[in-house]
Amino acid sequence: MFRWNEDMIRFLRDASEQSDYHRLLAEYLAGRLPQNAHVCDAGCGLGYLSLRLAPYCRRVTAVDVCEETLAVLRENCAKEGITNITPQCGEIAELPPDTPYDAMVFCFFGIGREVLRLARAQCRGPVILIKKAWQDHRFSIGKQKLNHESYADMCALLDELHIPHTGEMLALEMGQPFRTIGDACRFFEIYDKSGEAITEDAVRRRLIATGREDFPFYLPQPKQMGIIQFDSRDIPASEYI
Repeated sequence: MFRWNEDMIRFLRDASEQSDYHRLLAEYLAGRLPQNAHVCDAGCGLGYLSLRLAPYCRRVTAVDVCEETLAVLRENCAKEGITNITPQCGEIAELPPDTPYDAMVFCFFGIGREVLRLARAQCRGPVILIKKAWQDHRFSIGKQKLNHESYADMCALLDELHIPHTGEMLALEMGQPFRTIGDACRFFEIYDKSGEAITEDAVRRRLIATGREDFPFYLPQPKQMGIIQFDSRDIPASEYI
């Protein structure tokens, strides 16, 4: 199971707050959500997507298992005066809504049949899955293939189960700013999957200089995503998934 640590939270907070990635993604998703909807942001992490979805929704329920990440969301809600987000801490399968959600968003969260079972149990409307469409691990010093479920994998499962769906590709920049080279090295120590030596020289070759005093280094990373949409009411009974 993925577990956050203090440095992961710090890095993702910097990346989210120095980018318009979540604003652009929310704007893209808004046209695919019902009007005046109660939307679940499943596996919301630090909740930056929930924050940017909030203006388009009646209510957003942001669910994650990590209290530390939800604390960032609560802080940002208070700072921005956002009152229509409800953070919930725990396993999403154990937190069913009182009435089914109007829509659910799974942004790089959940896999295959698990997502389908959750959506069928908790939603009565559109389900949007955001899946990785890149092939190599983005934050490794050496080249390393991904071993996560991909956009193509999920589309194949939906085809197998005869669930009508649409799919589109979307690319948005979501790189990582750094305050120091030491921070950049620590970042690769956390995320590298290649096993190659993480040296300052190797890290510097991946960065660009920004000329900024606060974040002088930047790791550029375009995110190539597959956006899959289907209706929860088309998901077959749980014994078939």
